[in-house]
Amino acid sequence: EDICAGKGREEDIELLLELAETVREASLCGLGKTAPNPVITTIKYFKDEYLAHIKGKRCPAGVCKELTSYRINQELCRRCGVCVKKCPAGAIFSKPKSPYVIDNDKCIVCGACREACRFNAVEILGRREG
Repeated sequence: EDICAGKGREEDIELLLELAETVREASLCGLGKTAPNPVITTIKYFKDEYLAHIKGKRCPAGVCKELTSYRINQELCRRCGVCVKKCPAGAIFSKPKSPYVIDNDKCIVCGACREACRFNAVEILGRREG
């Protein structure tokens, strides 16, 4: 959870591997012996993503809410207002005759605006912006 929240440390990766090995060795049943496999496998094949969360404080996949934000691409925004209607937090606004903007302090990172936009104007950023 700390890693997904951008509060992880590089030592946490080694700790996860140690814990996984301990669970594997200490388990008496087959399920317990294989339970650590997803952790071990993701570290083996996606270590760069772990490091992006830890060192860069960003989520390349755009799924960790604490490390993700949305932005409206001003060039693609057509001011249709669908994103505003779909936003449950009221985080999208604009000035007259201007494209919409997302207030990341209000945004709950639910993705409703992105799903609603027919013009692909809502972009995922890998870093939380205030």
